[in-house]
Amino acid sequence: MGERKVLNKYYPPDFDPELLPRNKKPRDRQIEVRIMIPFTLCCTTCKEFMYRGKKFNSKKEIIQDQTYLGIHMHRFFIKCTRCASEICFRTDPKTADYQMEHGATRNYEIWNDRRQDEEGQVQERLEDEEGDAMKALENRTQDSKVEMDILDALDDSKMLNARKAKLDTSKVIERLRGSRQQEDQNRDSIELDSADEEEVDKTEFASSVKRIAEEEEEKRAEERRKMIEATKAAVVAGKASSSKAAEAKKSAIAGKFTLKRKVETAPPPEEKKEEQQGGLAGLMGYGSGSGSEGD
Repeated sequence: MGERKVLNKYYPPDFDPELLPRNKKPRDRQIEVRIMIPFTLCCTTCKEFMYRGKKFNSKKEIIQDQTYLGIHMHRFFIKCTRCASEICFRTDPKTADYQMEHGATRNYEIWNDRRQDEEGQVQERLEDEEGDAMKALENRTQDSKVEMDILDALDDSKMLNARKAKLDTSKVIERLRGSRQQEDQNRDSIELDSADEEEVDKTEFASSVKRIAEEEEEKRAEERRKMIEATKAAVVAGKASSSKAAEAKKSAIAGKFTLKRKVETAPPPEEKKEEQQGGLAGLMGYGSGSGSEGD
């Protein structure tokens, strides 16, 4: 068991590698590979749609009799997921795309039409230039003109990029602020024409329309501030005087009226006895009177 993991193996002295049998595989053999279909297709047998990116266990082979500029083409075989019919497509190195061979149809793709139109225009131009030298010269002149225009546009874009790279954002902001301040000053310094002045005088609010200079505005602000301070001082003084008057009023009322407590004195003993005797006599008279009434 320990010999199965060794790194070095024993080779006898009479070992000849050329005598080993070689496993020759055919060049057109099919290899099983796992792929995702590169386009959406529809099966011609059962009309089942299989969308781009669906995974399949496919068989791949190299096409022996077709090459493009020395590049080999590969053919893939897959089966429909519904009816298990065979579908075949191959690579196309010329257009860097794939071509459907049999078993299904490829969905419409607009970029294929655009590419075909471009190829048709190139082929038509080659056919026109083949027998007409003047036409070929005109086409080359047009191509050189288009190329010069493209180079000019490229130079302009490079210059703009270089200018933006050297541009300082702080200077741009300062310039914008200066331009805005200048516009504000120009707007403030606009003078009305005589006709406009007459129209303003005719309006009802002409008397209230006044142009105040900066100095006058500062003076008015100072006067307004002084007025506010004086108002605050007056309010504080009024509050102090009102509190003083209330205290004086309370002291005057306290001086006029004085509160005295009533002192109760005890009656003499003789008066107490008379009151007790009068009370007893009254009770007895009330009792005799009630008895006579009952009889």
